[in-house]
Amino acid sequence: MGKEEPYIRLWRELLELSLDWESSDTWSEYDFEKLSEIVFSKTNTRLSLSTLKRIWGKVRYTNTPAIATLNVLARALDFEDWRAFKKAMDRKTVAPEGANMEKKSFYLSFRRPLTVIGAVIGIVLILLSIIEISKTSFFNKEKYDETKEVFESRVVSDQMPNSVVFNYDAAHDPATGIYLQQSWDKKRTEKLDKYEKQHTSVYYYPGYFNAKLVADGQVRKTSSVFIKTNGWMGIIDKSPVPVYLNTDSTDLHGGLGIKSQTFEKIKGSSILNDAWVHFYNFRYFDGATGHDFNFETTLRNTSRPEQSSCRKVTVEIVGTENEISIPLSDKGCIATLNLFLGSETIYGKDHDVSAFGCDFNAFQHLSCSVQHNQLKILLGEKLIFSGLIRQDIGKIVGLVIGFEGAGEIKSVKLSNRQRIIYQQVFGK
Repeated sequence: MGKEEPYIRLWRELLELSLDWESSDTWSEYDFEKLSEIVFSKTNTRLSLSTLKRIWGKVRYTNTPAIATLNVLARALDFEDWRAFKKAMDRKTVAPEGANMEKKSFYLSFRRPLTVIGAVIGIVLILLSIIEISKTSFFNKEKYDETKEVFESRVVSDQMPNSVVFNYDAAHDPATGIYLQQSWDKKRTEKLDKYEKQHTSVYYYPGYFNAKLVADGQVRKTSSVFIKTNGWMGIIDKSPVPVYLNTDSTDLHGGLGIKSQTFEKIKGSSILNDAWVHFYNFRYFDGATGHDFNFETTLRNTSRPEQSSCRKVTVEIVGTENEISIPLSDKGCIATLNLFLGSETIYGKDHDVSAFGCDFNAFQHLSCSVQHNQLKILLGEKLIFSGLIRQDIGKIVGLVIGFEGAGEIKSVKLSNRQRIIYQQVFGK
């Protein structure tokens, strides 16, 4: 990394001291992910895992990082930029009296022999420098008092899009960077003024979200944000604002869904690859829990192959703690499918998920059940997956069915071992 290497090495030492983690020699992928979030919370700029690994020498890379990257590193330690960081490091060098040395940064000064006394003094000065700088690093060591922190949320209406008012009090938090993470999606993170009391966010999709108050990369408080629907609601995915479908567009006189012609007209194209519509039903399904439920639906993707090559479908059972997401597609696209089972993901690229391939010329009946932590998924009468589910998804609060392109739902049923909790046959 050229002439910047001594400074980068010092930056790593200062940062590791501030983190107070175990040796970086033992850091895992998770540690670098966490570090990336911490740097982002401090600088509002995200460094990739590969960049951080290169800085720590985990990936072979001989070039000097770009100045933009170095400036982010410096800001993470409360310096204005990389130049300011280097100047501060150079100022920490004090030549021992009687030693005939040029005034250089202490890393560069190690290139010349030092007397024993000079070396001891130099090491002491270095340690003092590290301690002094670590006091201003992004891990402030002042005591955090949880009882003084406030984080609450209130949903404004029962329509979409919806706004949520967050009431918070972080004025006593010793952290310098306070952030609101709206959901599991870390991209939806907003910086807060720690001395203000309220912040309002727009939610464009219904769902059950665990919003987080984050301070210097650490989650301080969480607040559940439950945005319900009034029955089933169809939404076409679009950024930044989705398209909300009215009942005239979704009532197929025998099913719930959307016709290809309607989708094409809204999208402005007859090609529906990667164009998704989801049907949401969020409410409390009393009695349905992640350890005792049976869900059934009859559906199909009605797009033509020339409109949607893979004709994918997703079925999601959403809980207060996590969700189960089951994918289906034309048989030729099963390698692109991923099965989400709470805290576990089964990827089609390295697992045989060919049983999730369908013939959408006919309706498909899909069922999913969990009893005693055992998950079973059936397509028609065929068992296509079974296994232990490692995380209870909590109370079931949402059902979501998505189509890549056009699709139709005939029926939905949710039950537990004792009774039917929710059932609807569309068109009747």
